[in-house]
Amino acid sequence: MAKKYTREALLCSKKFAMYQKDFLAVILKKPEYTMADAVKTVEAFFHEKE
Repeated sequence: MAKKYTREALLCSKKFAMYQKDFLAVILKKPEYTMADAVKTVEAFFHEKE
């Protein structure tokens, strides 16, 4: 089973440092995510309009 991270930990993660935290806070709504799920959620939001 993949490790889950809290929403707050993901907001502070270096992996997502290129994104503004307020946008991430809106996008990451669940209390916990696996890293893969968080990346998929963020990329889907930011890249769907391109």
